[in-house]
Amino acid sequence: MKLFSGRSMLIAFILLPVFITAQTINKPVINSIVTGKVTDGNAPLEGTTVQIKGTTNTATTDFEGNFTLKTGQKLPFTLVVTYIGYQKEEVLATGAHVDVLLHASKNKLDEVVVVGYGTQRKKDLTGSVASVSRENLSRPASSLDNLLQGAVAGVVVNQSSGQPGATATIRIRGGNSLSFGNDPLYVIDGFIYYNDNSLTNLAPASGTVPAVTGVSTNGLSTINPSDIESIDVLKDAAATAIYGSRGANGVVIVTTKRGTKGSNNISFNSSYGQQYKTKLIPVLNGQQWAKLFDDLYHATPTIQAGLAANKKLIDSAGAAGVNGNWTEAAIRTGAVQNHQLTLFGGDDKSRYSVSGNYFNQKGIVLASDFKRYSARVNYEKEYSKKLKLATSIFGSSSSENKLPGATYNGIGFSNAFSSLSLANPLQTVKNADGSYNTTAQPAINPTLNTISGQQFSDNAILGIAVTINQTKLSRVLGNFSAEYKITSELVAKSTIGADLLNTKLNYYTPSYTNSGNLGGTITGSGSVGTINYISWLNENTLTYDHAFEDKHFLNLLVGYTTQYQKSENTFLAGQTFSSDATTYNNLYNASANKVIGSAEAKQTRNSWLGRISYSLLHRYNLTLAARADGASPAGANKKWGLFPSVGFSWNVSDEDFFKRFDKTINNLKLRLTYGRVGNANFPAYSSLATITSYGYYLGNPLTGTNGLAPSQLSNPDLTWETTTQYNAGIDLGLLKNRIVITADAYYKKTTNLYVSGSGLVPLSSGYASVSENIGSLENKGVELTINTDNIKSKNFTWRSTLIYARNANKVLSLGPSESFFPVAPTGQVSPVIVKVGLPVGTFWGYNTAGLLTTADVYGAKKAPILAGVSQVTGDRKYVDSDGDGVVTTADKHNLGNAQPKFTASFSNTITWKNLDLSVFFQGSFGNKIFNLLQQQLEKTTTTQNVSTVLLDRWDSVSNPNGKFPKVVNAPVVQVADTYIEDGSYIRLKNITLGYNFPKDLAAKILAKQIRIYGSVTNLLTITKYKGLDPEANFYDQNNLQPGIDYGVYPNYRTYTLGINVTF
Repeated sequence: MKLFSGRSMLIAFILLPVFITAQTINKPVINSIVTGKVTDGNAPLEGTTVQIKGTTNTATTDFEGNFTLKTGQKLPFTLVVTYIGYQKEEVLATGAHVDVLLHASKNKLDEVVVVGYGTQRKKDLTGSVASVSRENLSRPASSLDNLLQGAVAGVVVNQSSGQPGATATIRIRGGNSLSFGNDPLYVIDGFIYYNDNSLTNLAPASGTVPAVTGVSTNGLSTINPSDIESIDVLKDAAATAIYGSRGANGVVIVTTKRGTKGSNNISFNSSYGQQYKTKLIPVLNGQQWAKLFDDLYHATPTIQAGLAANKKLIDSAGAAGVNGNWTEAAIRTGAVQNHQLTLFGGDDKSRYSVSGNYFNQKGIVLASDFKRYSARVNYEKEYSKKLKLATSIFGSSSSENKLPGATYNGIGFSNAFSSLSLANPLQTVKNADGSYNTTAQPAINPTLNTISGQQFSDNAILGIAVTINQTKLSRVLGNFSAEYKITSELVAKSTIGADLLNTKLNYYTPSYTNSGNLGGTITGSGSVGTINYISWLNENTLTYDHAFEDKHFLNLLVGYTTQYQKSENTFLAGQTFSSDATTYNNLYNASANKVIGSAEAKQTRNSWLGRISYSLLHRYNLTLAARADGASPAGANKKWGLFPSVGFSWNVSDEDFFKRFDKTINNLKLRLTYGRVGNANFPAYSSLATITSYGYYLGNPLTGTNGLAPSQLSNPDLTWETTTQYNAGIDLGLLKNRIVITADAYYKKTTNLYVSGSGLVPLSSGYASVSENIGSLENKGVELTINTDNIKSKNFTWRSTLIYARNANKVLSLGPSESFFPVAPTGQVSPVIVKVGLPVGTFWGYNTAGLLTTADVYGAKKAPILAGVSQVTGDRKYVDSDGDGVVTTADKHNLGNAQPKFTASFSNTITWKNLDLSVFFQGSFGNKIFNLLQQQLEKTTTTQNVSTVLLDRWDSVSNPNGKFPKVVNAPVVQVADTYIEDGSYIRLKNITLGYNFPKDLAAKILAKQIRIYGSVTNLLTITKYKGLDPEANFYDQNNLQPGIDYGVYPNYRTYTLGINVTF
């Protein structure tokens, strides 16, 4: 009850300026009204700021470049007109109407960019900061992380799956950690947020009943991308040090849309699209599989007696042409729709934006979808010349239905869709009447469900269709700020905000599915999980901005912040119900395997921060920043840490000696920075000694009971990982800024790597594990962005952007160890190794050299074979790398790594009169993928299907030149180079064609602007990779196992039509 009261008070406080505005306010005296229009000579400039000089009275131009100013001043007075990328103009207003012509800035460094806790002229910037272009922000997206893909040099975004609502892996200048999160920090309208998947996914600590499984749900999917005005990415330590112990992975600053002063508008945006699969993995049809079984039967005498009857049934079904195409049966035409209504505007002292959005995506795979309702209110008001209040609050409710699969944070690789590729094609999916085929066929499908004493074959499509595997998210995030001008140069600002995120996970699989029957041992399996998260943040800053004789420019920032985070989760589960009708809503009546669990975690962070920015003539710029952070999860001796940075930049093109080059080189700026930042994404209570519940058997007779015992040893010296970074950059403008180049080179070294595990403490201590800081790794690379205005005329423009980034990662130290293998599923071998001198995500396995020949096995000079395995002619031939005459694990070596050598994107925007066309290519090059699904599809057994590549299997009589191994019953598959594939790709990510209706035509329906458009996403992908999608990453955000593909969910192509109307 206390929590509810506290939340209510906090939300009421955030909404305070809205309520205050509703009170009676004395109307100002209006002595004059000035209207006007701002253009660049070719087109109106929407969003231009027009201010009466010497006052706070400001207006913003609308879509037609028009503005209106109401003032108590009498004419004449001076208007100050500013717009990003254009020279500032001061215009004398002598009458009721003013037309303003702005000229493109000769120096694009005059633009303002968002930095931590403020803004800064790009000309004075010392750090590496990049902004996502408006073209990227306007592309269709279900989540804000999609908008970053290919948009900023050094930012790598990989979709883990095509599943609607699925998470993405985001890395800025490579991964810095082995155990902590490597995703960037987000600052959303001033509120600090880290996208922690453990707040939207749950893995029960014990019990046999799973929570919701499958691809991780993305917490960022709660945020409506259509609300976003700008995204700025802080990349180097000089830019991120102001965020201290959470700045190591980069910072993404998201600003949502505000209103425009001097106008009131209504905007409606609507789009609808259809989605189609792009690729499926080819597997054998029924007749081909029957032939495979026949070969396997004859090649394996030990199975013949037990499978003689099965062989007759299989031969008969194969001859009859029976074929169940399981993957195709799960595919459907998807649909996506997005509708948004926005009211925005303001007067001379305030602006507002109120929006509501509905997004719905029906996945291309049966029983998968994502739906979101969201609303946002942004409001700010200047209550006086000194006081400005603002609030930003949004709420959303989303629901994701996804395919069952592996447990969250688990090491297994089960997945409902990929299992369809393994399903036996001699079992048809449906009967002639359209019902699902569950006729008992143990010879073809040995997975049987027993219901009321009768056996039925399991039907995987039926299981997908009826299993509830649902995640529901509800979120409210709000931030309130008060800004007071103590003097014209000294401003105090205080913000308070809260993030309330509630997750509900519903799971139920009925008694007639495999997971809900388990061979007749249970009747239904269900669970419910909840995660309630609250975070509140208070930040207080004081900013001093002063200019000395228009030569020396000084900006000082000091501040104090505090943040509190708390998460609670509960888990209820059970099996065997009297009826499936109540699904997960009747867990109390479970008669088997009841599981009850709960947990709570709290964290507090306090920080002092400061920044000094000095510029001499806006030519020589120096920035010093530091943040002192205290974090409760850190060890008792290491609660506080200091994270400093220094940056210098020189605008060389402003020097007198450089004037002779200004016809060719308009801008030349050099940057150099150094800083130290941290990664403090500790699991709660990492530094403390912990106790865990264990099961015991006591007494005579033995009786089971639960007790507590120590599980983790305390570590008072546990501290954050620290990343030290150096950055050198150049900003170059050529040919009147028709060509703008930004290039950076960086080096990052992370020390104090966090590791938690049992190998760090002797078993004799009585503890299972301890958390320590050991080891280090590095990232180094270069980034390049080239923006060009290829053609710029009154009716035709063509702009291009080329982005290139290269990063090299290497493990430098692992403390007392030289290498280790991440934990693999039982019976499997880890395909990756973490080893000093190699990148994280290195694949480790055997080289192969085709197949063993008769000479290799029986000749005078026999080839080395796998130790402990009876290999014969037609088996895979493994290379004896160390030359000792036998193939052992010592012959495994580096087979490449999952990290790309470089990433790139190329976008073009073309306008001709009222038409606009944008084309966006994006790609990754040099990375490897372990095709785990293909490995499993080359494993021949008496029940599961295999890849069509095995049509070219070796056979001494029918195919002695076959390229793939002979059939062997359930062979032990190895991690080998044949499954490590080139993951490079080039993708035509988006192409959009739009048309803006003429203003006079739009005005006939009282509209200011009407635009219609059509777009295609994922139109073309060029790759050598044989899997479903080269972006696949089965283990989501797992730092140690990137680039593993188990065919989770197919990618899709989307065709969309949309309309934007503003009144």
